[in-house]
Amino acid sequence: MEGLMQAISTVGFPIVAFLLIFWKFDKSLGLLTEAVNNNTTAVQLLLQKRIKTKINDLH
Repeated sequence: MEGLMQAISTVGFPIVAFLLIFWKFDKSLGLLTEAVNNNTTAVQLLLQKRIKTKINDLH
């Protein structure tokens, strides 16, 4: 029984710490992905406006 308790205290903490770090990383990665997607949309809209402006300047 004592060996089991020692194994849990030795191995249990690193496993829990790893899972918490992984969860936090996954959450952060999701937010980063959302930010990149929003920036991509903004750049596409700016390019569309620029193209429309150039076309209007030609006429």
